[in-house]
Amino acid sequence: MASDLLPARSRARLLRRVLAGVAVLGVLAVLGLSHSFGRAVPTGNYRPPLPPAALSTGCFPLPGDAQLDLPHQVRWDGDVETATGVRRELRGQYDLLDRDEALAEIVAAFAAVGFTERSRTDDGETVSVELGDGTQRVGLRLAALPDTDAETLVRGSFVLDLPVVAAASDDPVCADPKSTKRWGDRRLPR
Repeated sequence: MASDLLPARSRARLLRRVLAGVAVLGVLAVLGLSHSFGRAVPTGNYRPPLPPAALSTGCFPLPGDAQLDLPHQVRWDGDVETATGVRRELRGQYDLLDRDEALAEIVAAFAAVGFTERSRTDDGETVSVELGDGTQRVGLRLAALPDTDAETLVRGSFVLDLPVVAAASDDPVCADPKSTKRWGDRRLPR
C-alpha cells in the first residue's frame, strides 16, 4: 500500500535521486582512495642513468694524460687507417665558447703536459694545429658551426689525431661503447 501513496512519477524521480547520490558517493570514495592504487613510489630521480663522459673514465686517456677543460662532448673515438699508419681519431663538439677560445683551451690542455705547437694553419673556417712532445704527435682540427650565437649551446666541432692507445683498464665501463664512444667497426668518413 505504501507504493500506492507515491505516484509512479515521484517514485521514478526518487529512484533517480537515490542512484545519483550513490554514484556521487562512489566517485568520491574512488577519488579519496585513488592515491593508494597503482602509484609508483617517488624516488626523486626522474632521469635515466647516463653513462660517464668518454674522457672521464680513464679507459682511453689522451697523450700525457691531458685533460680537456672546456665544455665538450666526445662523439666518436676509434682507430683509423691513415697514410702514416693506424692512428686514433677522437671527434667531439665544444660548447659555449667561440672558435678561438675553444682552440686556446685544447692547445693549453696539451701544453700543460709538455706538448708544444709545431705548426698552425687557419683558412678562416677551420684551424689545424700540430703539437708534439718529442716522441708523440697530436693533430687538432677545429671549426665553428655556422650561424651560432650566445644562445647556442654547441658552437663547433673538433677532431684530435692521436697516437693509438690500448684500454688502460679491464673495468667493464671500458668495454661499453656508450661510455667510451668506441663503436667497433663503425667508422666515420675522414
